[in-house]
Amino acid sequence: MIVYETCGLYVVAQKTIEDKIAAIDAVIDALIASSLDMAAKDSIQEYSLNDGQTIIKTIYKGSVGIASAIRDFQRIRNVYVNQLNGGRMVRLVDSKAFQRRNYRNGR
Repeated sequence: MIVYETCGLYVVAQKTIEDKIAAIDAVIDALIASSLDMAAKDSIQEYSLNDGQTIIKTIYKGSVGIASAIRDFQRIRNVYVNQLNGGRMVRLVDSKAFQRRNYRNGR
């Protein structure tokens, strides 16, 4: 069993982009579960992610820290998704395609 010191090391250790996205999703799920436990109390919270092969233990101070970590992991996930999909795309359309057509009586 592999034990990682941080979530970042866990994500970086994955080989393919799909595995990195799945690892980030697992980390985000664990963070959301931890934030649900913390919703009523704002204190130090420790959570661990154990998928049978790896163990990650992290301590956050307060729900604000967990929410910030979730946002950061979602941004990083978007970077990997854009790499997987070939980046962002722009579609150029001729302006004539946007002109209003006036059809009368089916013509």
